[in-house]
Amino acid sequence: MVLMNGFQKPSRARSAHDLVAHGIGQNIMQGRFPIGSILPGDVELMELYGVSRTALREALKTLAAKGLIESKTKVGTKVLDRNNWNMFDADILDWHLEMGVDARFLGWLFEIRQMLEPLACATAALRRTPEQLKAMHKALQGMYGCESNRQGFTKADLAFHQAILEASGNPFLQSIGSVIGAALATSFTISSPVSSDDRFNEVMRQHQGVFDAIDQRNPAAASDAMAALILQAAERVQIKHAESSLARIQIHTFSGAD
Repeated sequence: MVLMNGFQKPSRARSAHDLVAHGIGQNIMQGRFPIGSILPGDVELMELYGVSRTALREALKTLAAKGLIESKTKVGTKVLDRNNWNMFDADILDWHLEMGVDARFLGWLFEIRQMLEPLACATAALRRTPEQLKAMHKALQGMYGCESNRQGFTKADLAFHQAILEASGNPFLQSIGSVIGAALATSFTISSPVSSDDRFNEVMRQHQGVFDAIDQRNPAAASDAMAALILQAAERVQIKHAESSLARIQIHTFSGAD
């Protein structure tokens, strides 16, 4: 799969039930199978996707585990409301990206980052090992070396944030890696940090500040540095949306609005 800024996600061979889950999942998100509706019966879905009953059943189990559907005896398989979906699930995020995300969805991504990543930085400052710090430093140096390479910068940036999550030592924080990846890939499409020297230098200054605070085992400074970094990225994307006459992203968490 290639994300919207050319950043390529490692491909893997997809089984028949993976392909069916992907197809039904996207149809749900695109409203072809509306929320609250009952999915077509097994025979119709088997014909639609050209798969066996076994593959279809596995796909439906996968979608049910992600919170998209629920099967009930004598009722059928119902499409659940969005608040049941596991939005941390990598597949669900991928399907959203493949469709193209709107301003509201991108705002949600930034909100969850602002809520959790500063905490991850604070705990990483307290718990990181020398090896984990080396991984952060390696990713940071990779970013410095990609001043004019958007794809390379995105890959190194994601590695930097994932190294911080790993160093937090908290499995719940570590599980948000796919959310960060989706946010980075999408926001860089709108406004890339490597689009100008001034922007690149500012972004690197902020990332260096995050690293230095973690290196110095200063949790408060690490948290503040990450919060400032995310806020700046959100504001940059919001401005670009306004310039291109797209819907503005209303991120109340950042602005302090009620």
